[in-house]
Amino acid sequence: MKLAHNVEMLEIGEAGNKIYPVLTWDDAHLVLFDAGFPNQAEEFSQAISDLGFSIENLTEIILTHQDLDHIGSLNAILKLAPNAKVMALEEEIPYIDGTKIPTKLAKLEGNLENLTDRQKEIYHYLKSGFAFAKAPVDVAVTDGETLPISGGLAFIHTPGHTPGHMSILLEESGILIGGDAVNIQDGELIGSNPVYMDKMDLAEKSLEKIKNLDVKGIVTYHTGYWER
Repeated sequence: MKLAHNVEMLEIGEAGNKIYPVLTWDDAHLVLFDAGFPNQAEEFSQAISDLGFSIENLTEIILTHQDLDHIGSLNAILKLAPNAKVMALEEEIPYIDGTKIPTKLAKLEGNLENLTDRQKEIYHYLKSGFAFAKAPVDVAVTDGETLPISGGLAFIHTPGHTPGHMSILLEESGILIGGDAVNIQDGELIGSNPVYMDKMDLAEKSLEKIKNLDVKGIVTYHTGYWER
């Protein structure tokens, strides 16, 4: 879905479980935001090809946060795009590169004896998935930093869903990439499911921060595009 002259919202996955990563570009950069679930690299490649680009020409992959549905195909995409630099907010990097146990996995691991059968399935899925998904991050960015790429990329710390979750404002188009800090329900902006929160109080503050930003529209990773 074309959102601006150099911004496309991709649709990856099957109906009922789609995700909406974003691609933006300028004369020197081709930037992907988030890297999907495991085993989706070929879908990313096809979606990027359908827009007239080649995945091998990605210059940056910017991760909103650590969760497996955002980094699951990172290593596979990097094999197709070996020159791409991986970027994330500095608070999130230890969970992406494997230095720390990802927060959702750590919570399940700390309560193994009391997990339901379904929770145990999720635990084993995350544990095996993160073992293959962890990857080094090339560039640490900071809250309030702006990079002169694609008309300006401004990084905004929006914690709560995870400690180092970030949103990114595409300054030229006025479009915000909200990751999992925000969703759409009945045309209104809401937060992420409380079940998946790291810190609910921080998540609520981040949602209010997002609502108060002067933006044209917001891409939510799981529910698509909201236009002001």
